[in-house]
This record gives sequence, structure tokens and C-alpha cells, in this order.
Amino acid sequence: MRTFIPMALAAALLLPAAATAEDNARPRALSVHGEGRVSAAPDEARIGLGVQARSPDLATAREDVNARTAAVLAHLDKLGIPDSDISAPGVTLRPEYRWDKAREERVLQGYLVQRNIAVRLADLTRLGVLIEDAADAGANEITPPALGHSNEAQLRRDALAAAARDARANASALAGSLGVTVGPVRSLDAQRVDPGPRPVASHMMLRSAEATPASESYVTGDIVFESRVNAVFDLVLPGE
Repeated sequence: MRTFIPMALAAALLLPAAATAEDNARPRALSVHGEGRVSAAPDEARIGLGVQARSPDLATAREDVNARTAAVLAHLDKLGIPDSDISAPGVTLRPEYRWDKAREERVLQGYLVQRNIAVRLADLTRLGVLIEDAADAGANEITPPALGHSNEAQLRRDALAAAARDARANASALAGSLGVTVGPVRSLDAQRVDPGPRPVASHMMLRSAEATPASESYVTGDIVFESRVNAVFDLVLPGE
């Protein structure tokens, strides 16, 4: 006597065995996160110096700005800063008005003339002298110097490598607790981390100007570069 099993039921009976075989064949993997951090003392600064003047007469304001700018540039030249590290665009001017209520119209009251000078300083021991003497020379607007590092690209790569090593260390710690071994990396995804606030003048420690020269009055903090990675590693069971 023959027994007939419906085809749908026969397929259903085979499914658990097929799924188990597929699970055994699928590589085991572990997903982890890694972080890397590298810090370095800054070795350069970018400073913005501004010269501006107001006057009812345009020529008077422009002459004042030109004289102040020439004095500031002479100061930078005296410090030995190369022309390639100085950017001094042309003069900009803006008429300024006041509202005359009686006549209900705007009335020209004068002109604002200004010029901006951007400086890259490669010798931070001269930072205090540059800022203070530039003010004495006629700069009446000075932005806090943004500190940086001339080898920033390599420092970022060092932080990235540290993040990758941290990811493998995290994977090894997890795998070891489970009695398995970390195998080759399957995928690695690097995440860009925006740098935190760079050390600037407001973040510097200013000693007493009366007790120390300007060249020694600024103490800079380190710049920190961070990287993060997401990594997936294969897992190797004992005996495999």
C-alpha cells in the first residue's frame, strides 16, 4: 500500500532542515565601534586685524585708514612675517545715514571706511607682540586668533588609525568573553568627527601684563583630533 503526502506538506517538512543548513553556512560576525583621539600643541595661528575710521568727510576717513594700515603692515614686516602669510584686501566704504524726523527722510551723516588684514603666524612666541603692537599701530579690531597645526592632515590620520585599533580591541574583548576568536575585518566605516572649538584667545590663560612681557603672556592649549569607526569582524569558533 502506497502512502501519498501532499506536495505542500512535503516542502514544509524540508524547510527546517534547509534553514538550519543555511544558518550554519552563514559566517558569524561581530559589529563594534571604535574611537581614536590625538592631541598636539598648536604651532600656528591665524589672526584677523581690522582698521576702520568714521568721518563726515570720505577723504579724511580714507586717509586715516590708509595711514593706520601702513603702520600695521610695517609692524608685521618688522616681525619678519612673509608677504605670503598676509592678506590685505582693498578698502571698503559705507555711507551712514540718520533719519530726519522733521523732513521724514534719510540724511547722510558720514562714512565708515575699513580694511581687514588676515595674518598667518608660524611662530607662536610672537603672538602677544603681534597682537599688542598691532593695536598700538592702529588696528582697532582684532579677532581672537584661531590656533592650528601645520601637520593637521597627518594628525587626523593618526586619530583614524587609533580608532581602527580601538575597534579591533573592542571586538577581541567581546569575542574572548564568548570563547571565540576575532577573524578578518569584513567592513570598516569611518565617520568624520567635526573638531571641537579650537583654542583661541578667549581660551588662553593671560598672565599679568605688568609682570611678563607680551611675548610670554599667552599660554595655548592643545588641539584635539578625534575619529570614529564602525567595524564588522568575522568570528571564528574553536576548532574552525
